[in-house]
Amino acid sequence: MTEALPRPDVEQVPPFGQLFGRLVLAGVIAGALAGAYSLLVTERAITPALDLEDARLAAQGGHDLGVEMFSRGTQLLGGFLGTLVAGVVLAVVFAAVYGVTRHRLPGRTDFSRVVLLAAIGFGIFALLPALKIPANPPAVGDPATIGTRTAIYGTVLLCGLIAAMLVAALVSFLRSRGAGIAATAAAAVVLTGVLVSLVILLVPDSPDTIPLDVPAAVVWSFRLASLGQLAVLWTALGLAGGWLLDRLTRTARADR
Repeated sequence: MTEALPRPDVEQVPPFGQLFGRLVLAGVIAGALAGAYSLLVTERAITPALDLEDARLAAQGGHDLGVEMFSRGTQLLGGFLGTLVAGVVLAVVFAAVYGVTRHRLPGRTDFSRVVLLAAIGFGIFALLPALKIPANPPAVGDPATIGTRTAIYGTVLLCGLIAAMLVAALVSFLRSRGAGIAATAAAAVVLTGVLVSLVILLVPDSPDTIPLDVPAAVVWSFRLASLGQLAVLWTALGLAGGWLLDRLTRTARADR
């Protein structure tokens, strides 16, 4: 009786500890890149809004109220470090989700699976909220509506998660019935479009309005910069995490 040898085409599943470590490292990389983007791009979009706030304060005679507890440089450093920490925290959650859903994600390599999961995360946590309740610069927003805006944002995220689960269920059903890749992808795109449209139409809009003294260019520059920062974060997490995990599995396969 001969001993069965491992098939060379069978993919090696990395231990969760190694998977977790690679994705957290990717989170450090993603957080650092997103922090650098914040300093180079987002900060330039915030500055005009801060100047508007200072002008309003000066017009109201509130010069003493404009004294900052921390210098702008300290605030920028804190923002960079906060983004770095956010990247690590995101990677921890991402690693846990990937560890649970890895075997369900389509794709033949960890690189393609990680990139796909990162794209889904960007769609749920960045793109969908940006379409429904986009970020506003400091000169826009009534403090009295923070609770309402937070509730709307949470509702959008919940709807995004539900939509992702419904699309995943549809894809799983079609694959179990032997549907082709093109037909499955088309059905997933159509269902995603329908669900996103329902979220945009049915979830209430932000109660805040844009003040007349805030130029549209300032608002949209900040919104695009904020979305771009999230895109850098999720893209870097997906690409770096996918590359690191792919190297891990390739090395494990070569050592067998």
